[in-house]
Amino acid sequence: MKCLNCGSEMMNNLVEIKKKHLSYDICESCGSFWLDAGELNKLAFTVEGNIEYCSRDHEATRDSRPQKNCPRCENMVLDKVSFIGCSDIILDNCRNCGGFWLDGGELDLINKELQKTMRIKGKGFSEFINNVHLPYWYKRVQRKSSETDFMVEVPPIKDANFMAETSYTCPSCGAFLYRYGVFGIEIEGCPKCKGFFSDRDELRRLKDKSIRDSWGTLRWMDDEVEAIEKASLMFSKRLCPKCKGVRFISGNFGDSNIMIDWCPSCHGLWLDKGEFQGIVQFLSEKLIKLSSAEMASKAYQEIKEIWNGTESKISEILDAKAAISTLIAITIFEHPALYKAITSFTKAARSIGLR
Repeated sequence: MKCLNCGSEMMNNLVEIKKKHLSYDICESCGSFWLDAGELNKLAFTVEGNIEYCSRDHEATRDSRPQKNCPRCENMVLDKVSFIGCSDIILDNCRNCGGFWLDGGELDLINKELQKTMRIKGKGFSEFINNVHLPYWYKRVQRKSSETDFMVEVPPIKDANFMAETSYTCPSCGAFLYRYGVFGIEIEGCPKCKGFFSDRDELRRLKDKSIRDSWGTLRWMDDEVEAIEKASLMFSKRLCPKCKGVRFISGNFGDSNIMIDWCPSCHGLWLDKGEFQGIVQFLSEKLIKLSSAEMASKAYQEIKEIWNGTESKISEILDAKAAISTLIAITIFEHPALYKAITSFTKAARSIGLR
């Protein structure tokens, strides 16, 4: 592995202390780190919970440093992310393999932030990494990164798992499609160009589950999905992989610049590489711009659809619940004093070990 900053050969270190171990890659020229998924939790100061949750917010996207390519995943660009909501610490993270790139000095910034905002249970591996002469080393193996490098498969959607090969051909590059499972849904994806085909109504289900454990759920953001078949579209040169000889119809997703392909026969959708993530980001940004008045109207509509909506009763109830939660969150953000009080309470709770 070459350093993403200075191009030097990086060194892989395997460290063992009693029953604990850590593997990390470091550039001995500029002090930068590559940490695979789970390693930041081990390397940084030890606290309750997972510190590898980072937000892809507006502050992170304003970072002026050039983007880097993931050293583990082919053709994957690292996202700019805010470390646990701290806009002063912007890291590079791969949304496919979960790895982090840390420039020289960023590990110290992370540890200082953890000390400031959370209860530290221990200094973890950091004190051993920063002071190699301590007598606590049990075992340390150092090799060139090129001897330990490996690549991570990039599925069409993050966390999708390979299930089987299919006889369908990719409408974009002609390769045979694979069947993948993700969020309990089966899709046909291309292992070469990373596009994927979703059957009727599956795009709605996929985006429903794309953002979890957050008030910013997209469950009830269905307007653009439902309008796909009603929009003004044009015939594509591509053929539907499931309907012999049927050409896709192409058009924009909502008022975004994302071009999608729709089959007029089976009503399935083809999305090229990155377009699903683009749709999720587009809907997320649209969600952020809603006022509490607009959200109140949408929440009321979702409540009415519990009785007359097109989805199942359980799905409509979950949509309504998500809309009400979003309404509450937007209302809080529109009142700075309330938002400040809640933020202060959250930080205070973290400082005494409450989550």
